[in-house]
Amino acid sequence: MDDKLNKKGGFHYAWIILVVTTLTLGVYVPVVNSLSNSWQIAVTNDLGFSRTAFSFTGTITQAVGIFLGPVISVMLTKYNFKRIWTAAAITFALAVFGYSMAQSKYHFYILGFVVGASYITTAQIPMMMLINNWFQEKKGLATSIAVSGISAGGALLSPLINMLIENMGWRMSYRVYALIILVLAIVFGFFLIYLKPEDKGLKPYGYKEEDESVGSLVDSNKSLNVGLSIGASLSCSFFIFLLLGTVMNGLANGASLQFPPALQEAVGFQVAGTVVSIYLLVGVFGKLLLGRIADKYGINHAIIFGASTLALSFVSMLLVDKPFGPWLVAIVFGFGLALGSVLPPLVTSSIYGRKMYGEAYGFVQSSTQVGAAFGPLLVSFIFDSSGSYRFAWLINIGFAILTGLLWLLAHKTAKPYEGKSEK
Repeated sequence: MDDKLNKKGGFHYAWIILVVTTLTLGVYVPVVNSLSNSWQIAVTNDLGFSRTAFSFTGTITQAVGIFLGPVISVMLTKYNFKRIWTAAAITFALAVFGYSMAQSKYHFYILGFVVGASYITTAQIPMMMLINNWFQEKKGLATSIAVSGISAGGALLSPLINMLIENMGWRMSYRVYALIILVLAIVFGFFLIYLKPEDKGLKPYGYKEEDESVGSLVDSNKSLNVGLSIGASLSCSFFIFLLLGTVMNGLANGASLQFPPALQEAVGFQVAGTVVSIYLLVGVFGKLLLGRIADKYGINHAIIFGASTLALSFVSMLLVDKPFGPWLVAIVFGFGLALGSVLPPLVTSSIYGRKMYGEAYGFVQSSTQVGAAFGPLLVSFIFDSSGSYRFAWLINIGFAILTGLLWLLAHKTAKPYEGKSEK
């Protein structure tokens, strides 16, 4: 059976892995990122603490990943991936359920730490590891589809969460979400997830015998295939630009997590829920488009497109009080969403070869968490201080533009190291 699955033209288990990664990202990421602040107004009104205090939970969640990212990537590679992932996924569900029982901001802070640790162990890093291990051909397509699950999942879950908050309360909405996480944890963890094709007696999708003799050709035709270790990379300007750009990306995308409460306040829960659903749905196509741009026109064009649409998303938030404003946000941010999830792995793989990709991406993910930890907090602080989001959106236009400029510099300054590795 496994031999048939591995034959060219036949069904390959890699497509099952793609379904697993897409659904996992579609459920596990939104509760920490795009939907996390959907509960903000209901929770703060009920428990009586500020929006900044609520956003600090997200800061804790993201901060955990800053330190755990590189460590988790090593653990998942060296130890039993299946057991670690399954245990972390079940813990994730229990921690989200715990939010529903919180009585103060401190309960949220403690649970935020647990959510952060389980999230970094179950979401982007392990899912990108699976894609890289299982796909030797069509890796760009697989990556785009997988991260599109984030937008699709958020689009489907957003109206459900808003409906539950309005009709059954914020506590019940957390419990329902926790149940969804738990179901996926059990089904995927016990029955479907395998780190490598070899674990099922297979080769990666698109594997050819001659690849072993000529070396890996996987990291897209446009990869610089840099083989320097992280220790050696630390003294290279391209690595510094890569990480700084990733921090800017985290700040801007973290700030966008405050779009739901800002929209709720400007246009009400029902319209806000619709707008969020639309921009998350458009985000599915935006991510596929960005992956297509990267494959056809190169990483530089993808960076320019992604940074521009994200910057314009904050411009559209400045116009949210206009009749067309919310719908402009829905469309523009739908495309701007792609920058945060699609480009970090693509930019990393456009510089590093497969051998060093995992280690490098662990640091890139940690840098994303640095920005994502402070982005929402900065926006909430500005709102609590001034009563307006305007200055926050202006600052984040700059963050989005800096993301693009720094990543372009990273790729340009990495070219002298093309194909090089340590002696």
